Amino acid sequence: MTVVSLFPSATEVAAALGATPAAVSHQCDHPPSAAARPTLTGLVRDLDDDPETIDRIVAYDDVYYLDGDALAAADPDVVLTQGVCGVCALDAGLARRGVDRLDLDATVLDVHADDLDDVLANVERVAEAIGRPEAGETLRGRLESRIGAVADAVPDGASADLPRVAVLDWTDPLRHGGLWVPDLIRIAGGEPGIVAAGERSRKIDPEALRGFDPDVIVVGPCGADVREAERAAVDLLDRARFDDVSAVRAGRVYAMDGTAYLNRHSHRVVDTLEALAALLHPDRFEGPGEKVRRVDATAATGPADPTD
Repeated sequence: MTVVSLFPSATEVAAALGATPAAVSHQCDHPPSAAARPTLTGLVRDLDDDPETIDRIVAYDDVYYLDGDALAAADPDVVLTQGVCGVCALDAGLARRGVDRLDLDATVLDVHADDLDDVLANVERVAEAIGRPEAGETLRGRLESRIGAVADAVPDGASADLPRVAVLDWTDPLRHGGLWVPDLIRIAGGEPGIVAAGERSRKIDPEALRGFDPDVIVVGPCGADVREAERAAVDLLDRARFDDVSAVRAGRVYAMDGTAYLNRHSHRVVDTLEALAALLHPDRFEGPGEKVRRVDATAATGPADPTD
């Protein structure tokens, strides 16, 4: 069976199931074996206008294009795509349009997730689609075991004051992470109070953040690695002057690798959960690892030290 993926999260899940896609999107960078595969997508703004280039495009919108030659050469049985965000990656509608125009005998699977339950369910949906159902059951079982271990180790919300947590996936304008992110905050032993589970990431007013007064702020902009996230956090603190916010006063502002941890809904969201738990309850968990850094909220200049 030949599998291709137009979405990094789906690529990661397929690879974890032992079926690294034969071709991937230009954004797929994990695992390294996937990054070496032929690419099927690109940015429209990078295109020139010569007829040969345009002829290769079988589907496109204002942001992304799908390379028809590359897709036809892959001759997939299964195309993994997404319908969560038309800005983050080429969406399911464009994928289906390309498959139809090339008359390919391929199943297009939208690896969509509104919350953590959907993320886990997608592991088995992808596994079934690519002919590896047993691997899907095994991987989901391991993920649920790790989630349970975190849930068992954090303080009981009924008997403890849990830290209020804000997770920002964009800083100008401010946007708070949604969908599965509030679930992760809650399981990690925090109080998510700005966006509800299942609600999309949305723009928030700085005064709403001040009103919530988070004890912990995590900054992980979409598409940013940890250094880029750190720069975004420093810029935010310089610009917005959140000196009166509890997280800033306590030095609990963190930069997190948005690409690896916050913006994708693969099985690696459990890594995110464990990193959040380590930030919220350092007395109960090991450090969050190199993809998370503490931001110097008082100086708001220069590099920060890793929290671990």
